[in-house]
Amino acid sequence: MTAFADKIRSVGYLRGGRTRPRVREGRAHPDSGVPFKAVTDELGGVVTEHATRDDRVDVTVHAPRLHVQATQTEER
Repeated sequence: MTAFADKIRSVGYLRGGRTRPRVREGRAHPDSGVPFKAVTDELGGVVTEHATRDDRVDVTVHAPRLHVQATQTEER
């Protein structure tokens, strides 16, 4: 094997093909004009920072679903 092939095999792949957080900025309401910044990570979690007096931060976590299967074995 070549060093290049080993290097390529060690590179991970993230679901959806995105490797960086996506940043979105704007105004929450056109009337009030309060700015916000929303950052979405690779797994779909969103952190929203609001530029208000209390500097509110909202976090939404999209955890992957877990599938659990239980079995019972009997020994004699």
